[in-house]
Amino acid sequence: MKKNYLYIAAALLLSACSEDSTLDIAGMFSPNGEVVNTRFEQSMAYNQSRDVISLDMGADEYMVYVCTDSHITRKSHQNLDYFIAQYKAETAPKVAVHLGDVIDAQKNLPCADSILHFAGQTIADTIFVTPGNHDIYFKQWQEFRQFFKTGTYWFETRNGVKKLDLFICLDSAEGTLGDKQTEWLRNLLETKSKEGYRRMIVFTHTHLWKLDSSQGHTSNMALEETYEITSLLAQYKIPYVWSGHQHARQSVVFKGVNYLVLNATKDTEKGQSYMTARIGDDITYQHINYPEL
Repeated sequence: MKKNYLYIAAALLLSACSEDSTLDIAGMFSPNGEVVNTRFEQSMAYNQSRDVISLDMGADEYMVYVCTDSHITRKSHQNLDYFIAQYKAETAPKVAVHLGDVIDAQKNLPCADSILHFAGQTIADTIFVTPGNHDIYFKQWQEFRQFFKTGTYWFETRNGVKKLDLFICLDSAEGTLGDKQTEWLRNLLETKSKEGYRRMIVFTHTHLWKLDSSQGHTSNMALEETYEITSLLAQYKIPYVWSGHQHARQSVVFKGVNYLVLNATKDTEKGQSYMTARIGDDITYQHINYPEL
């Protein structure tokens, strides 16, 4: 039995040192970079330095393209590129969201050329990103900030001066929102609920409904935190929470809130898909399979 443990430990070490390593050994057991409250404060500092993101869709109805867990490496990013190409080809008013784990491991973020080019630009080519656990492994939060600037923020859509919808991005990459981000969310929902939006939608990486413990401390939030957050979202009648992380589609309705977990975009996983949502007076959505590579 001891020999088996030694073989497993050796395999982990070899994997961690490979060219396209996916393992951050320390990070799999506990955070080894900037913790959630630090990331939140840095995100708020950036948010305060820029204008409010208010996107004029030019219509009451528009499309949202949503993907998650692309886990790209220097050699594997075809599905993410396909998602971006489909998004670019969409002729309706549109916006896109990536729910985290853009990359698999170190030094792979610059390989996401297709998403980096379209991140945070004009309404015709805007993609919003939330950090996943793989995006902050290996102490990569600073690199994530370099490209995407912030992990906690909100943006709104409108049609001329008419407000449409509010989208709230939460940083759950560490398996927790932390007390400061939770308080920010509470205050934001209280304020924005009075401003006449059709609805408020939340998106984040870590889902709230645990299927297993395969992701260690990032598997999902603590029970007490899950209770607090789900109660808060129900209080403000949030219709949808979009997340990823578990690489398996799931839909849970709890206290009137629909928690949608999406399939992955990772090349090496079969049967994966992304989501398109038509946002108007109602929301309809469909899951679209990636072509086989």
